[in-house]
Amino acid sequence: PVSRRQAEPTSWVARFASTMPSAYPRLLQPITLRGGAVLRNRALMGSMHTGLEEGEGWGHSLEKMGAFFAERARGGVGLMVTGGIAPNAAGRVAPFAATMASSSDARRHRTVTEMVHEVGGAKIAMQLLHAGRYAYQPSAVAPSAKKAPIGWFTPHALSSAQVEATIGDFAAAAALAQEAGYDGVEVMGSEGYLINQFLVTRTNHRSDAWGGSFANRMRLPVEIVRAVRGAVSADF
Repeated sequence: PVSRRQAEPTSWVARFASTMPSAYPRLLQPITLRGGAVLRNRALMGSMHTGLEEGEGWGHSLEKMGAFFAERARGGVGLMVTGGIAPNAAGRVAPFAATMASSSDARRHRTVTEMVHEVGGAKIAMQLLHAGRYAYQPSAVAPSAKKAPIGWFTPHALSSAQVEATIGDFAAAAALAQEAGYDGVEVMGSEGYLINQFLVTRTNHRSDAWGGSFANRMRLPVEIVRAVRGAVSADF
């Protein structure tokens, strides 16, 4: 008997194409991004935490995470974004949550990127997420020592030197993601996490170069993007 998968069209994109409104004629066409990277279409699978990012067993194997994204690649999507991966230990959402902070982390993630790229066509980006005061662990940090309503711990207020170090950690994580075979990174700057916490006066009570005026509050995300861009190749 023919399996259900064999009986279906090759991808959800193929099924969608047959009913796609004419108002979006370019949705399934390739697009070249700044830097030269090419996506096979404009369909993007946004980031979600799957519970697979920490891996399994003593070696924290990421085979299940790789299988999850490889199956979505077979579906025809142009670009996929992983669940949030912290650039350092303080940025973890919870104790022992996934980080991209060492060459060993990069080696483990090779499993994911190789499984996706074996399918062919799709690209995959890693989301870099620093939880800030939303971290459910005692090493939580933030622009100011103000506990989140949903948090368990009052965060440590980052010093100026620690802010600079955090920027460097984002850049290093991006470089490691490229080493791991990812096609790009997404820097998480919304939903109340660290970057968002620096942007708004409700959570940023600083009076130094990282707080106060809008320009100062914007400084962290701008410097992170600049550092990340400088740490990776132009087509990443």
